[in-house]
Amino acid sequence: MKRTIAVFVLVVTLVAVSQAQKDRTGQASDAATQALISVENNWVDALVKSDMTALDSILADTYVDTDEHSHRGGKQDVFSFLKSGDLKLDSIKLSDMQVHIYGDAAVVIGNSEQAGSFLGGPIAAKIIFTDTFVKQDGKWRVVASHRSVAP
Repeated sequence: MKRTIAVFVLVVTLVAVSQAQKDRTGQASDAATQALISVENNWVDALVKSDMTALDSILADTYVDTDEHSHRGGKQDVFSFLKSGDLKLDSIKLSDMQVHIYGDAAVVIGNSEQAGSFLGGPIAAKIIFTDTFVKQDGKWRVVASHRSVAP
């Protein structure tokens, strides 16, 4: 009887510890997910406002951008296009975002409706995107972005 009670107590303890770990992991994932969605929203807000200070804190120095026309550029290219007026974003609305976290790395996929111009022509009105983030010094920064025209 004592052995049965001891086994029962051990099983209940293991289940409780396991559940507590799941809860903490879930909370961390929820917090990280919300943080990444917040970064995405801050990013598009900074693009529309051409806010270089905000963009500098969001984009890693090694940021690589692949646009919907297969052009690849870096952080300084984005800054240059915004400063010159060659890239003008009037609005960007993100939707259907999904966040996948892999420790200190994450991928965010989603859709965007946008209005603006690039090099004098209109930008694609609807795109799908994949953004890759790394956590550096406790802060999520985007290291790569890829966009395609939405079907």
